[in-house]
Amino acid sequence: MLGYPPTLGVFKRLAHSTTLTNPREVPVEAGTGHPLQDEDINVVESKECAGGTILSRVRVKITMVEERFRIDGVGEWVVSTTNSVYPPKEDTKMLCRVVSKLTKGTSANAVEIGCGSGLVSMVLKSLGWGVTAYDVNPYAVACTRGNMDANGLSGKDDIYEAEFGEDFPIPEEAELIIWNLPYLEEDVNNSGILEMIEDVALTDLPHGGWGRILLDNLEGTSIKLAENVMVILVMRTEPEGSSKVLDWEERGWSWRSLGMERYGSEKVETIGFWRTGSGTKVTTLDSCKSTMDEAKSLPGKGWHRVLSRSQTNGRGRRKSDWISKEGGLFATWSLSAELLENMSPGLIQTSAGAVVSEVLSSSMKWPNDIVNRDGVKMGGVLVESTNDGVIRVGVGVNKTSFEQNGIIGSGWDETLGEIDSSEVFQRIDGGLSALFENKEMIEMPDIDFYSRISWKALSRFLSRGVLVSRGKEIYRPTGLSLDGELEVVGTENVVNLHDLEGIRWFVSKS
Repeated sequence: MLGYPPTLGVFKRLAHSTTLTNPREVPVEAGTGHPLQDEDINVVESKECAGGTILSRVRVKITMVEERFRIDGVGEWVVSTTNSVYPPKEDTKMLCRVVSKLTKGTSANAVEIGCGSGLVSMVLKSLGWGVTAYDVNPYAVACTRGNMDANGLSGKDDIYEAEFGEDFPIPEEAELIIWNLPYLEEDVNNSGILEMIEDVALTDLPHGGWGRILLDNLEGTSIKLAENVMVILVMRTEPEGSSKVLDWEERGWSWRSLGMERYGSEKVETIGFWRTGSGTKVTTLDSCKSTMDEAKSLPGKGWHRVLSRSQTNGRGRRKSDWISKEGGLFATWSLSAELLENMSPGLIQTSAGAVVSEVLSSSMKWPNDIVNRDGVKMGGVLVESTNDGVIRVGVGVNKTSFEQNGIIGSGWDETLGEIDSSEVFQRIDGGLSALFENKEMIEMPDIDFYSRISWKALSRFLSRGVLVSRGKEIYRPTGLSLDGELEVVGTENVVNLHDLEGIRWFVSKS
């Protein structure tokens, strides 16, 4: 059963003067707003023990703090919080800035889990979203309702006290789900630094954290989500917390980092997750001549791809033959030519190669070869743009090593072990979607991002001391242009290579 972390208590207000028998059924009494001045209030403290639930009436001092928050072009809000509610800090403000850039339909609805002070919900409301929010902390609910009132925003009746999961399932009509995830490790030493209500609000759970619980809930049979639902989470990524991006990747969700803040040695990111392809099914074939040719029949809009279990006439650059060994990966993605408005086919190719090499724990040899640690070719990426407004990205990768007609090839069994091609496809599909799938709600990465990830993938290959020769001149690779060209420096000049013709790779002996 989902609920509060074990051994942690939770505060509940007394319902008038009635006898409290089940604290979970007691609503927040401050539903019409929050206290506007410091005061003492009566609450009930609930503690779980071996003999059951112990309830005791305690006196709590409430201290109010007021802060103004502004986003240019969006609005300004006055936020009041109590000493038992998480106030807007840099992670909250980062999330608000991300939210302010979201686009939406005319009748979009959002859900905020753990509304805290209510700032994020107020930003959403100010932008025209329909908002439903809830929090396990009754003081947070009271603050959010009161802040809604104080800032002239409607919707306070859509703010609820509830724990995530069984008490408050995600509404089916929601297009956006937001949660600034708890990030603190469980206080196993019971240090008492946090008050109990803060402990509940800020402590993550072990073994996947609240992030995995949310994921399990979203993929449960009881909830029918919109195929295009966007989930935006604030997560600690360095050092990695219990809630992990990888859990979402393995379930077929794509993701894109939307914002980042560093606090000393910690990195916190706002990450947008969506189902890869937003429900668009993969075209799967038993056999074909070439997935690049099969992809010609795919639509040019949306996220469409074809995957074949075998391929008899695969091709590489300049229509060269590609040996397609049984068990390998043969797939092509059909992308909108709108990508070419901001980036070149060459950069699309190197960026796709970066994704594939990352998934395969391998390296990329410019411009499109995927190679193992010894530089032996494992696969390749091919990009073709057409007059019909479509870009096709083909990926062919070997599963096992081979030698045929003097050609030596490696496979992902060297780096990943015995993994089926369908799993490799899912990982690559999600990675390419993160780069190229156009999600209307969030922005595409900037062009510098594509260049950076391409150079990072290429650097793993260049770290072996690889040089380039063209004619009698020897060059040292030094970077990658925004067009996907390889920047090299020789003894007398700097050159941008845009094609493989006339060049040779070799490993320096010095």
